[in-house]
Amino acid sequence: MNRKGYRKTLQEKVELSVAMDVRRRKVDGPGFQQAKSLERLARLLDQLGQACLDFTDIRALRAAPDKHFKPYAKLIRRIRKSLALVLINPEDANTRQGLKLGRRVAKLTASLDEVSGPADSDPGQVLHFQIHRMIHLLSEIADALLAANFGPAVRLQNYKQLRNAAHAFADESDSFGVERLALTRSGSTIAALRAEHEASSEVMAVYKEGQASKVLEEISGVDQWKKVYPKVAPSVISHNVEHEDELGSMVIEHLPGRTLESLLLNSQWDLAGILVNKLGKTLRKIWKSSSTREHAEPGYMQQLRKRLPETRQTHPDLFSEAQTICGLVRPDFNQLVDRAENLENRVRAPFSVLIHGDFNVDNLIYDELKDRIYFIDLHRASYSDYVQDLSVLMVSIYRLPLLDESARTEMRALVSQLYRFARRFAKSRDDASFDTRLAVALARSFATSTRFIYDKRFARRLALRASFLLESVTRLNPDKLETYRLPLEDIFSD
Repeated sequence: MNRKGYRKTLQEKVELSVAMDVRRRKVDGPGFQQAKSLERLARLLDQLGQACLDFTDIRALRAAPDKHFKPYAKLIRRIRKSLALVLINPEDANTRQGLKLGRRVAKLTASLDEVSGPADSDPGQVLHFQIHRMIHLLSEIADALLAANFGPAVRLQNYKQLRNAAHAFADESDSFGVERLALTRSGSTIAALRAEHEASSEVMAVYKEGQASKVLEEISGVDQWKKVYPKVAPSVISHNVEHEDELGSMVIEHLPGRTLESLLLNSQWDLAGILVNKLGKTLRKIWKSSSTREHAEPGYMQQLRKRLPETRQTHPDLFSEAQTICGLVRPDFNQLVDRAENLENRVRAPFSVLIHGDFNVDNLIYDELKDRIYFIDLHRASYSDYVQDLSVLMVSIYRLPLLDESARTEMRALVSQLYRFARRFAKSRDDASFDTRLAVALARSFATSTRFIYDKRFARRLALRASFLLESVTRLNPDKLETYRLPLEDIFSD
């Protein structure tokens, strides 16, 4: 109690030392991860110290009979002994201490669950809560010890799965590394499993962790693609799903190459053009081999309506209300959505194909050496309208944050290349309503994309395109739906 100020001083010393160390290193350089892990450990130890100190402020315990303390006395001593395992050495891997502490945590949790009786009283409930809090912090410290060695994606819960996956590719040793690849909007973890700790070592597989239902959906999606066109989908090496309402994880094959997003952001236009050309040939084969006679009903406006609340939360005043200009009435956005939904029923796709479902630029990989296309993140795979994948890809190219004129010109050329390929395919399959459906699908993609764009001027450009497309197609004469042509240049020119 008398040294609580010194505890804070120690934490501040660690934070200052880490900050100075980080300034000398690159963010992605060697040692940065370890420095941040040590800072995390110091923060957790400080929280555990505060949890210990909080016992002294519980007045109800001072007047409580000794019988309330006895069931917890052994647990408190075991927690104190567990702290002896937290020996942090920057030169040491800390893995063994983390695993030992993890085993202690599991036993402590089981012992706490067995305690009964005193927990029903007020002092007992307070003790129960505080000890549970301390055990949880010990668990966090065990995770932090592992993360100091393997990276922030590694925890007690997934260490065994990752180690087993590493052993499937290399000799049985604990020498493997895990590097986070992406920070996703959904909160899922995506990390590279490497043969060694160094970032330069070979990537063996990709680890994905997220909502268990999404993990199961992706496994199902991979299975569908493996049956139809196995060349484009990664293999699932292992997965772990215990309960659908909890976190699940999977280890999948690492696919060589670079994403279309990476090529575009690095202005590699020639290679991006080759990718799009290869993609067209690949999609033609996939659409032909997976085609069924069932009419596709993607429900673009239903999808849009479902996402509009989130979209309006980002930009409350982006989608206009009804306007009257010199006697000319312009309907509000909700009316346009309703009219377009009625239109969808008259221009259904004449067949269904296997689609990706989330066909963004970061889910397409091109291996230049083997001249092969790969698809990743397949949890939304289904049989539907091929126009859906096309519209998502076209808009994901348009919304990339490349605003100089030369880059926009190159991106517009890629979108035009995609459109020409798809239109030739539609003509070969007598798909007369292709352009009308694409206009509706593009409107949906433009509108829903605004929830990811925080530059209001750019978001408005997307919203205006969505409104323009919906107004255009909903004003069409019903007898001329099949003669409509998408004004591609107007939509994708800035």
